[in-house]
Amino acid sequence: MCNNIIVLYLFIIIKIIVLVILPIIIFIKRKKEYSKILILIEIFLLAFFFICNTFTINSCIYNSTLDGIERTRIKNKINLFDNLHPSINYDEQEDIAEKNYKTLTRKNLYYYNQNRNSIKNLYIDCSGNKRFLDEIGSSITSFSIAISTLYDKELNPTKLLKYYKSDNFDFCSDITLEKVYNSTIKRYGAITISEINKSQIDQSLVDDGLIIAKLEANENSILTCDTKYVVIYSKDLNGKYLIADPTLRNSSFVCPYSSEAYGNVINSDNMNKSFTLEEIDNEAVKYYLVKKG
Repeated sequence: MCNNIIVLYLFIIIKIIVLVILPIIIFIKRKKEYSKILILIEIFLLAFFFICNTFTINSCIYNSTLDGIERTRIKNKINLFDNLHPSINYDEQEDIAEKNYKTLTRKNLYYYNQNRNSIKNLYIDCSGNKRFLDEIGSSITSFSIAISTLYDKELNPTKLLKYYKSDNFDFCSDITLEKVYNSTIKRYGAITISEINKSQIDQSLVDDGLIIAKLEANENSILTCDTKYVVIYSKDLNGKYLIADPTLRNSSFVCPYSSEAYGNVINSDNMNKSFTLEEIDNEAVKYYLVKKG
């Protein structure tokens, strides 16, 4: 990840020195004894930049262009979402879950995807700035998947977001799974959520629970570019785990320059794949057991 404009400017200056200024000095001072040292420095820096650009080893170097600086400068502006989404009031949304998957105990999995259908237009208004669900995070959608499945009833992200908004004066601040749970439990009291460790996942699935995993990206990530929540809902015959990812897109994509997993590919068919516990745990920082009753 490289979102520091000062660092990008520094690398651009070094590139100019290596590609323009240093060659000129070497040519002018070629008869001087120290010109050999300058040539070695030039060769080393050229090789360094070439390798880093070719293999994208360092995203600060890879993005140290005027275009990269401009992207970094605007990447966190919320008002960019106004250009990506129509102005639709979230009260009007009708979210219908996909029910194409089964949990370990053969329940219908209610799957919602916040990048598809009407949910992608779901937002709350924060002092004139629209905060869309895909920008807020996947905690609401993951929790909606879990409790809808446990209740066998449509408790979609629209409902949970409205509950959250009505209960939180500071609803424009960071939305966490804990806040969403506290808001939802007021309406559906027979829900429990507790933090567990990875050794408890198997038994939790057998006991009719669902696992929400909080993921944080790293250089080896295959599930997320930054931070998100997914639902672990079953296992296959090989003992690998099936996950419901509420952020999957219609096509595979490369993690952008501003992400922790810059350059890694997140496959669009991850819902149809299974993953070892080691693969999930490589990115998971917390596991939550969600149960009815």
